[in-house]
Amino acid sequence: MLVTGKVPPSLLFTGPEGSGKQTAALECARVLSCEREALWNCECAQCRRHRSLTHSDLLLFGPRSFPQETLVTAEYFLHAPNLTSYYAFVRSIRKLLKRFDPVLWAGEEARLSKAAPSIESLEEQLQEIQVLLSSQKAPSEARSLELMVNRVVETAAGLEALVPEGVPIFMVRNMAAWAVLAPVGKRKTVVIQNADTANESTRNAMLKILEEPPDTVRFILTSSRRAAVIATILSRSRLIGFEPRTAAQAQHIVSRLFKSEEKVENIAEFFHRKSPFPPDKAEKEAELFVGALLGHAMEKDAAMSGDRALNLARLARGEHASALGVMRDVAEQTGNFGAKNAQFTDSFFIFLRAVARQLASIAADPTSSAALIVQVDRLSSKVRDMGVQYRLFNRSPELLLEAFADMFGDIA
Repeated sequence: MLVTGKVPPSLLFTGPEGSGKQTAALECARVLSCEREALWNCECAQCRRHRSLTHSDLLLFGPRSFPQETLVTAEYFLHAPNLTSYYAFVRSIRKLLKRFDPVLWAGEEARLSKAAPSIESLEEQLQEIQVLLSSQKAPSEARSLELMVNRVVETAAGLEALVPEGVPIFMVRNMAAWAVLAPVGKRKTVVIQNADTANESTRNAMLKILEEPPDTVRFILTSSRRAAVIATILSRSRLIGFEPRTAAQAQHIVSRLFKSEEKVENIAEFFHRKSPFPPDKAEKEAELFVGALLGHAMEKDAAMSGDRALNLARLARGEHASALGVMRDVAEQTGNFGAKNAQFTDSFFIFLRAVARQLASIAADPTSSAALIVQVDRLSSKVRDMGVQYRLFNRSPELLLEAFADMFGDIA
């Protein structure tokens, strides 16, 4: 489609995490704007700006799939400080900064002002690193580079906490107003990552611009959950499916792009491992948390039964775990869910997702009784509500989790 110049107004990239959807979307945006033959190493002004993710004809928003990318590329850059690794590191930061494009936040300047100090600091810190990289000679300068990179990672973690959950309707409306304006170059491109997380009102606003798209704009939506994308958006988009990468392909990518010999089965696993609060640790804590909750509930109501729930309850009982005790342990491990250490800013959502997976496994267990499934559905709804309360209203994770545990009276 790119070669023939017949790219439809809207594309929907679907496939599992780590299958290359966002990379392909950003490369499409570059090719659509290229002034020459769109070679991968083209040095035209349009391509240079797209590669640095500073092009004013590109909007990128939606929840980030791998916020750990900053940690991964920082590790790569410090291991082999050169222009290639610096480019990878800067791109990871720019993907975050793009979420705070003033175009997207028009009318929400008060909210954007909270992010302004971090945005300004990141720009300054990246410039300092570039200067130091070009002149690095002595070991002392290598140490200075490490300190600078660590500051960038910490600042980025703080900014990550301000990325809106889902796809905000105000961003879609601002994007639509921006889309009708003439591009600076050949073409404007809008990339909406994890578009399936948009709520009903946001989806309706999205449909309006997709139904009558300007000729100078192309929309690329990505999703790891095709079934969650509503039919009306599917009908207005050309579907491009991305296959899961094999273990060998994932290993090759990790080795080639990040110069890591770490053994991996898939790309998502590689990134998630880099989180200060890794998913495997979150899963263990979530098992105890859910086990303590359901064990207490099942003791009170004999109608609630099921093999998976019973196994989790036994696990929690064997560890003498209460839901509140688990919550306090997780809070201690994560610096009060990032309040005392910005590197753990995504830990609350990592833990919530782990809890949601445990609840889903119980709901899928054919031995789970109807009474148990009713309670699991109730808890699953509360998990989703906690994410909204935390992101939109800045509620305390500890208080949210305590109220969650109190639903079954397990606060001892």
